[in-house]
Amino acid sequence: MDYSRYVCSVKERWQCLLVSMGLSGVLAWLFYRSWWGMLLFPVVCIVYMKSYRDMQIKRQKERLLYEFKDTMQALSSALLAGYSMENAWRDAERELLELHGDQSIMLAEVHRMNVAVRMNEPIEYVLAEFAGRSGCEEIESFAEIFVFAKRSGGDFAKIIRTTVKKLTGKIEVEQEIATVLAGKKLEGRVMNIMPLLILAYMKLTAGDFLDVLYGNSLGVCIMTVVLIGYALALKLSARILDIRI
Repeated sequence: MDYSRYVCSVKERWQCLLVSMGLSGVLAWLFYRSWWGMLLFPVVCIVYMKSYRDMQIKRQKERLLYEFKDTMQALSSALLAGYSMENAWRDAERELLELHGDQSIMLAEVHRMNVAVRMNEPIEYVLAEFAGRSGCEEIESFAEIFVFAKRSGGDFAKIIRTTVKKLTGKIEVEQEIATVLAGKKLEGRVMNIMPLLILAYMKLTAGDFLDVLYGNSLGVCIMTVVLIGYALALKLSARILDIRI
């Protein structure tokens, strides 16, 4: 599984189509006051589907990194208890099953590694292949260090403890940032939808005032420019609030 990609289910695709259709209808009414505005549907659908996939990929990687941290903690404990590296991975599989259940995405990866090891594949090669698919910088760095240490006989317990410490610190910082930004993100969502609400209010209460912007080529051009500016403002707002460490 490539964690840098996300394949929507049939249900999710239909949900995205319905939401895109609703958004297209609102934009057609607000900016063009014509069913011709529904020609925006393909563009809205593509943009919404992409943003939905990006959001799911981000959540997927966050979950994978969180479960990877638990895997490293289980490995560290097993190595300190005197297990060999191969047996430590088997013990980590049992720990993940208890912690996250059989729906754990990291459990499936660890199980695959253990099966590969039983088929006499080197654990470092299997780990490196998983790291390449993960799309997570932390996992890729750990895999590179692991491969080097395996070849040179490094201290695995120390390497894994250092990895756990760094991952835990990063996750804690991200959680603190998310807590601090929660209010700002809510304010951002309100500010993002406010122009549409203002335009809808003016159309409902003072429709004659806006008649000049509808039903003529100049008005269509002006509203199209306004819509593009609004879309760029939404993108800028999302980038400002997307803080990564």
